[in-house]
Amino acid sequence: MSSVSLRALAAATLAFACVSVHAQGDGSCILAGRLAEDGHWAPRFEGVELLGADGKALRGGGKEALAGVRQARLSAPALLSRCDGNQPLARADEDLPRAKTPVPALSAGVVDVEAVAYPRLRTGGELVELRVRVPAERVVMLTR
Repeated sequence: MSSVSLRALAAATLAFACVSVHAQGDGSCILAGRLAEDGHWAPRFEGVELLGADGKALRGGGKEALAGVRQARLSAPALLSRCDGNQPLARADEDLPRAKTPVPALSAGVVDVEAVAYPRLRTGGELVELRVRVPAERVVMLTR
């Protein structure tokens, strides 16, 4: 087998493994934006529209309004990450930059939201993290 074939096989195996892990729904999250210290959006990601139980877009900001999120409508793929909940974010100040590799993302469309969490940022404010149900057919690989 040529080295090109081996690399292609390794990449396909990695992609399948990532899709399988994220499709199981154990800790798959996307980010909807950031809340400033005063609780207002700073910024709200344009590609993520938050929906309530009635399927209508939520217009308010702050944690009270976000408690009603039941779905999110994605206009573009959103990167999937491990859910950190309200834990402090990991620091990567000392990490060297890595080569760009394919990472799992959730394709555009409506997705069910199981929970909302707010990991604190070192510089102030909090991220808005959505724990989502990820069907296997909605996972795509993106190079970032």
